[in-house]
Amino acid sequence: MNLPLQVSFATTLFALLNPLGVLPIFIGYTAGERRAVQRWIAFLISLTVFGLLILFLFTGSPLLKFFGISISAFRIAGGILLLLIGINLTMGDATKQAKEIVSQDQGSSLKQAQSIYRKIVIPLAMPLLVGPGVIANVILHATQAETEKQYELLVGFSIVIALISLLTFLIFQSGRWFQKVLGDVGLSILTRILGLLVASIGVQFMVTGITDIIANLITPAVLKQL
Repeated sequence: MNLPLQVSFATTLFALLNPLGVLPIFIGYTAGERRAVQRWIAFLISLTVFGLLILFLFTGSPLLKFFGISISAFRIAGGILLLLIGINLTMGDATKQAKEIVSQDQGSSLKQAQSIYRKIVIPLAMPLLVGPGVIANVILHATQAETEKQYELLVGFSIVIALISLLTFLIFQSGRWFQKVLGDVGLSILTRILGLLVASIGVQFMVTGITDIIANLITPAVLKQL
């Protein structure tokens, strides 16, 4: 077992997922809900993150190749989505939107959580948590394990993914405490500030993706013609 590679994977994966940075946005969407509903939403989001990471770990590279999608193109698409989400967070009221969503379904805590989850899984699970950087990181580590024929590393990576998904759930569970500290006004201000940051991240994703395409595809093709 390649322990340094496992540690590197765990460190970079947690840093790129950045659940602490996404936590205020999660709070913004779930601030008006009961603790049980918040817990279910946190569980469903974390479970989705786990499923997406496992999917890209074992099928990411072939999947993107099958559809002819490059990481750069995926980064640009994710950037556009983040830009639109950031604008919506900055101009709208995520907490009010969540209240409107849950008011349509007054059943059990799980049913309310599922109703809200269907509305916020995009952007929370993807691309805010599982974004292009995370996907690229997972695919690169999986490719390295397959290249070196160290398939036991894939098992180790799966365990790391499970632990980090659990940690994400525990971090989102602390949202109630942050909500009490910030209050409704502070939460609204913070959500709008984060919306601006999310929009900026989206623009940066697009710039990086376009730069990669220019550097790796357009420039070599132009130079070849000279």
